[in-house]
Amino acid sequence: MSDTEASFFESQQWADVTPVPQDDGPNPLVPIAYSEEYSTAMGYLRALTQKNEISERALELTKMIIELSPSHYTVWYYRQTLLKALDKDMTEELEWNGEMAIEHLKSYQIWHHRQVVVDHLSGKLLASEGIDTSSSPAETEKKSRSPGNSVVIPPYSTLPTAFQEHLNTLVKKELDFIAEALREDSKNYHAWSYRQWVLRHFGHGPWWKNEFSYLEDLITVDVRNNSAWNQRFYIVSEGPEDLTEEVIEREIKILNKVKHPISEVKVFCETLIEQPRANFSPFVHSTLVDIYEEEAKRSRDEASTNAEALEKARASVTMLADKVDTIRAKYWNWRKSQLQLIAV
Repeated sequence: MSDTEASFFESQQWADVTPVPQDDGPNPLVPIAYSEEYSTAMGYLRALTQKNEISERALELTKMIIELSPSHYTVWYYRQTLLKALDKDMTEELEWNGEMAIEHLKSYQIWHHRQVVVDHLSGKLLASEGIDTSSSPAETEKKSRSPGNSVVIPPYSTLPTAFQEHLNTLVKKELDFIAEALREDSKNYHAWSYRQWVLRHFGHGPWWKNEFSYLEDLITVDVRNNSAWNQRFYIVSEGPEDLTEEVIEREIKILNKVKHPISEVKVFCETLIEQPRANFSPFVHSTLVDIYEEEAKRSRDEASTNAEALEKARASVTMLADKVDTIRAKYWNWRKSQLQLIAV
């Protein structure tokens, strides 16, 4: 146990608490080797939760335990209860949570806690402006689609201008924070899920439009970022825009902008296959078979080009059947037979 923790529990504020040890029974089969520091802190936590204590010391204790075990969902839940009951400053909580999230990007509990805090914070903002949050049938449906939410925010266009500005600031802060986390791990599932929740929770405000340019930048940097593509589909299908011809045309332009011309892929594969190790890659050869076959079909009016492409396709497919991918020899021989059907 660290000196800091020892002094923490030796202070007068803990004198009335008797720690409750973990009970694994008389003969536990595989007891977990918890550190003394963690076991001591959990003993005090059990003592407090048994009497449902709401206090500053309990809040401080949850922070200590979470920093030892960031995925302890029971402690997170207790902390959420304490924060609300003690009416704590949620902006300070977000700052601490942000530090934890960047340090432990894969912890679902940290991201869910942030959602709970932001949900509560948005409700307090609405109440401070005297905005009615009673649910209409449509809003009740919206709430049912976002489990865990206690607040339904009215449509952005109906909110007072001053409150719109407050909302813009809060949403921007959250989206910027998520972007920071995604710079560390661009395909982090929890960060992307939370980003969708922020957009859904706060409704169709101006931030939806900004999301398009943000995602376009990510896709330009890494066209294989499936998370960014999934998010783009989400904002197209769930956003404020109708799926018009104009929207479809815009998305097609994005696809055309980021795709690699087949000629570039061909040159890359032909260069790669000159390397001894790559020459036995079924993926390189099969890609070239597809490219050469397409070239042969497209160049029927140019006999020399057509014949050359077909010859290369046959060579690649023969290599696959005889040496590189023999377990699928029957398939590759069938592909070779299909090449014979292309007129020279």
